[in-house]
Amino acid sequence: MDEKVALVPCANYNKDKVDNALAKALDCFGGLEKFVQPGQRVLLKVNLLTKRPPEDAVTTHPAVVKAVVQEVMRVGGQPLIYDSPGGPFTEASLQGIYDISGLAQVATETGAKLNLDVAASSVPAAEKARVRNFTLSQAIATADVIINLPKLKSHGLTRYTGAVKNLFGCIPGLQKAEYHLQLPVLEQFADFLLDLALTVKPVLTIMDAVVAMEGEGPSAGTPRHLGYILVSPSVFALDAVAVNMIGLKETEVPTTRLARERCLLTSMVDDMVMGASLREVAISDFVVPPPGGTSFRLLGHRLSPKLLKLAGRWLGARPVFQAEKCRRCGICVRSCPAKALTLNKKQPTVDLTKCIRCFCCQELCPAQAVIIHRPWLSRWLIKH
Repeated sequence: MDEKVALVPCANYNKDKVDNALAKALDCFGGLEKFVQPGQRVLLKVNLLTKRPPEDAVTTHPAVVKAVVQEVMRVGGQPLIYDSPGGPFTEASLQGIYDISGLAQVATETGAKLNLDVAASSVPAAEKARVRNFTLSQAIATADVIINLPKLKSHGLTRYTGAVKNLFGCIPGLQKAEYHLQLPVLEQFADFLLDLALTVKPVLTIMDAVVAMEGEGPSAGTPRHLGYILVSPSVFALDAVAVNMIGLKETEVPTTRLARERCLLTSMVDDMVMGASLREVAISDFVVPPPGGTSFRLLGHRLSPKLLKLAGRWLGARPVFQAEKCRRCGICVRSCPAKALTLNKKQPTVDLTKCIRCFCCQELCPAQAVIIHRPWLSRWLIKH
């Protein structure tokens, strides 16, 4: 696979700026016509984690999505805007998120379709995958071409979320929670995400890094202007470049480290970049959760299951619910894979003996009422 990554400046979400940056990035690969043929059904896998407006930097910005839609139409493709956000996967919930995120307006202005199909399909895994099959959304299974449109964000579990992690949304609704429950060790979950990426096989990834999210991502962090659009045929290469751009090492992000170990990523990162110089654009103060932020799940390959369970009390990062912000909507309780949450009079409470530290509660909270407490001992152990 081509491991080149176009890294193109894009100062803001002004239409001309986005259109020009996207065109310049695509030209590095011979244009979108190299990836999309006339008449093909082109699924655009955006990031619509939860019902949030574009200015919150939680979702792929509508200006980027609109520019891609127009390019797909220009080369004769039939674009379908898709995501399976966290929580229930229903037509009503999808429509609400499309409305708030600005993508319903994109569809109105361009004629692109919004996916409202909530059916699922079992799909055989790719040859190199370590699982046999995946339960994917029907829209994913029937698309001719998939283009991945992630948002660059920090993440409480994986430290960074981008090209590979965005494809977790190809799994419908609460089925994602089931996979979290089946894969409680971070190494296992990261391997699973790589297998999923190999199976979904997006022909192109176009990352919105104009305004990223730092801090308590992927939904409770702070918008951070970076001013770039990244494009690559390889989800693994794009993540490697993005990780380096925000000052992380490949070894600090489990999906990128394992991609390198599994030879899904072979080029050196400096040899991947086209356009801007990676050394010139790299920043050192992008805020990501500390190594201990991923809890004792990071230590799953270093501790026995028995010791891991005993150590959880001292090593485990855990969700803390802020009563003054909590709306008692119950989204976190309904979405918890391990059924570790109960809703009391003021806010949810967590049973730490059941909690698998996936932090879905933080990701999906519409009030940003969940913070992750990270014990110092966990951070110290992982660093040493």
